[in-house]
Amino acid sequence: MPRDVVSDQIFKRIMARLPPKSMRPESVRIAIHRIHEKNPSITMNAAAYQFAKRKGFSVFRYLSQDDKLSLQHLKSATNTEAISGKGRGRTGGVREFKPDFETLFAKEANENANIYPHIYILENTLRDVIFERLGSLTDWWINKKMVYEEIQNYAERIKQAEQKHPWMKDRGDHPLYYVGLYELFRIIEKNWNPHFRAVFRDLELLRSWIKESVPIRNYVAHNVKTRDLEKSLIKKNTDYICRLVEKWRKKNEKF
Repeated sequence: MPRDVVSDQIFKRIMARLPPKSMRPESVRIAIHRIHEKNPSITMNAAAYQFAKRKGFSVFRYLSQDDKLSLQHLKSATNTEAISGKGRGRTGGVREFKPDFETLFAKEANENANIYPHIYILENTLRDVIFERLGSLTDWWINKKMVYEEIQNYAERIKQAEQKHPWMKDRGDHPLYYVGLYELFRIIEKNWNPHFRAVFRDLELLRSWIKESVPIRNYVAHNVKTRDLEKSLIKKNTDYICRLVEKWRKKNEKF
């Protein structure tokens, strides 16, 4: 597949995930082309991935290794998938931070930095699965039978608080970007049947993995030192959960 052509599989996936009649195919191709023009060192498929990400869903698993590697050339790239060239639970090492001043905290900071990619991948994998199963529109989000009211209110508070800093970009165009690991699990739990049982299979196992992971995620988010046990747990839980998602996706691709 040439670098300057979007694969049919990725383009069809994008069109299927967009709201009906929201964009014509020609408009989508133009938007992808503009991303590619600003980032000529990435492949067109990687540009399509960026377009999908901005729309609130992911086509990462359809990228070739060449596409993934090209993402490291994306301007202002902060995506862990782009930096590592990997996805769903497999991350490389993080370059050690060495300050040019004396500090007691550099070792702890580097230890926490090495588990951050697992947290990033776990949280965004769950978010991506929710979009995949419930859709990228907000109709399900405002339905209190599908999302607890306190989660709706929490997301709105975070969004309103961040709007006090207008120079910062929005997290995304869907409220789901404004909740964390615990809230993502509660949405999955509330919609277990019929949407998520096929993906994760065992609700109680998933609950225990998330219950272990949430405080570790909070430690890293709030700059608290983690122990070896906690580093091991978050790596294990990310691997288990992301492998279930990977197997479910591969199974669905056969049909």
